[in-house]
Amino acid sequence: MKISGAYLQTVDGKKTADNVAVIDEVFKGVHIVTVKGKTEPALDGELGASFVFDPENVIDYMCDHRHSEFWCRPFFGRDLKEAPDNIQCLIYRKKDCYGVCLPVVSDDYKCVLYGSERGGEAKLFSWYQGLNVIDAPAFVYAEGCDPYELLRLTAKRAAEYLGFGLKTIAEREYPEVFEYLGWCSWDAFEIRVSEEKLLEKCEEFKTKNIPVKWMIIDDMWGEVHEFYGAKYETREEMFSLMHSSTLYDFAADSKRFPGGLKGAIEKIKKYGLKVGVWHPTTGYWSGVTKDGPIAKKQKDNLLTAECGYLIPSYKEDKAYRFYSAFHDFLKDAGTDFVKIDNQSMTRRFYKKFDSVGFVARSFHNAIEKSVNEHFGGVMINCMGMASEDMFNRTDSPVSRCSDDFQPENREWFAKHILQCSYNSLVQGQFYHEDWDMWWTDDGQALKNSVIRAISGGPVYVSDKLKRSIRDIIMPLVLSNGRILRCDRPAVPTRDCLTIDPRTAGQIFKLQNVCGDSGVIAAFNLKNDGGTQEGCISPADVEGLRGAEFAVYEHFSREFKVLKKDEKLRVKLKSNDDFKLFVIVPLNGDGDCVIGRTDKFISPKTVVSLPDGMKGLIEPGPFAYVKNREIHFEE
Repeated sequence: MKISGAYLQTVDGKKTADNVAVIDEVFKGVHIVTVKGKTEPALDGELGASFVFDPENVIDYMCDHRHSEFWCRPFFGRDLKEAPDNIQCLIYRKKDCYGVCLPVVSDDYKCVLYGSERGGEAKLFSWYQGLNVIDAPAFVYAEGCDPYELLRLTAKRAAEYLGFGLKTIAEREYPEVFEYLGWCSWDAFEIRVSEEKLLEKCEEFKTKNIPVKWMIIDDMWGEVHEFYGAKYETREEMFSLMHSSTLYDFAADSKRFPGGLKGAIEKIKKYGLKVGVWHPTTGYWSGVTKDGPIAKKQKDNLLTAECGYLIPSYKEDKAYRFYSAFHDFLKDAGTDFVKIDNQSMTRRFYKKFDSVGFVARSFHNAIEKSVNEHFGGVMINCMGMASEDMFNRTDSPVSRCSDDFQPENREWFAKHILQCSYNSLVQGQFYHEDWDMWWTDDGQALKNSVIRAISGGPVYVSDKLKRSIRDIIMPLVLSNGRILRCDRPAVPTRDCLTIDPRTAGQIFKLQNVCGDSGVIAAFNLKNDGGTQEGCISPADVEGLRGAEFAVYEHFSREFKVLKKDEKLRVKLKSNDDFKLFVIVPLNGDGDCVIGRTDKFISPKTVVSLPDGMKGLIEPGPFAYVKNREIHFEE
């Protein structure tokens, strides 16, 4: 890695190369690049320091960059000069190795990468104008033969180096409630959610025998006075209303929830469901109502942002008192867990109060402390992919990894699968990934069910009333609603890591593991929708062990035995063509059990018996391999 061209920038826009040093040192097998310097007047809060970095001889790369305030997506390129701004991870390929560069957020400074005329650049900033000294890590990087190991290693070393207890995914406990099928009110009811509609949906699940085990009451169940008498004709008008509204009190809207939130939750729980409740970090999208009960009771724990919104203080003690009061109400109402939204708002609301790392860590610590106390730590982090959020949620286990689901939108699917899979390469080093809700009667429903089956994260739908389709759901779950969940976040195969699957002329592949077996889902994401070809191999699944494997395609029931490095040719004729392969290691006699053939992740239906034999968790059609020949039992 060549580093050059370092400078500091002051609040008056002047740049200086004096009194600045960029130090590259080895820390437990990876490189930590640190910037040190001092200047007068103070450093610019938007760009305190910058330097050029050159990994040298890069063939191509994928950078995961923050394309909006809340979300990230992949960018593929060959020349770092063309890279976008706000890169939060860079994965590059050389002739004989890979490299991973992971920018970090320290106590005072955030680092991102970007492309410029000078090449690849790193910049550090605090979003606070009061600092004139910088002594902060910029990024962690490493090179080697295994890009997945590099991702794990850089994330682990970054957490260790930062030293405030950040956990990697292996240290975060996956919540038991999310081992089961869920449903969310958002796409079904939006801000018109009500007790009556929620109970009608519960009755639908009961009538159709759909084993949903938890429900999220989403935006907006609460007391928002701006909604009273408001009308809107389009979703755009609805979002305008939402984003200009405030939370009046810690209470449910009395018209839509006549028995209060507690009354609604009690009735929902009679159907055997656990209940989660949504709320944003800020109370509601425009904060809390300035003359309402929250403002009066919580006045010492609130502050007025530069935009005029009244929002929770970022200071940990005050923020904790606000969220604890909110969660007291939710807990008393019977809430089992929370979904907390609007997390990547640090710059917009707090940028002039204190430095980015301190602010983000303070309010996330407050949120997690309260969630741990009230809900056993069970929460979904949402709209929070900014690196200041990713690096500063110490304990919470689950985080969304894409923009909102767009029902009945064909173009959305390719964008969604790319966001989720490439974002999971980065965020999935720290969190279990939530691929968002979906509809079972959408035109893309089957594809959406497959990617959630392989995702390794929660599975929950958001169908409107009378529109849930049991046959779409059941391949993902057992009869009791338990998800047949893969063991880690799904990510692209190695041959897809640094090339754009929409233009590369080959199929796109996701890979995951379930026990000692592998799973590969193959899709055609070609921009013009034409035929794409490629290969799948047991070697595509990272960490899969064995010498010989049964390869079974779920939809066609085609079967083949492959050695570890052998390849199977795959042709996908259109964007609607996709395949799901289960890859099970054979024993020395050429035997294995594929599992239930009516379930996507069939190896998860297989259990080991005390006598050394294999059995099924519950009865149903299944397949097994004997002497390298497949057999079906219906």
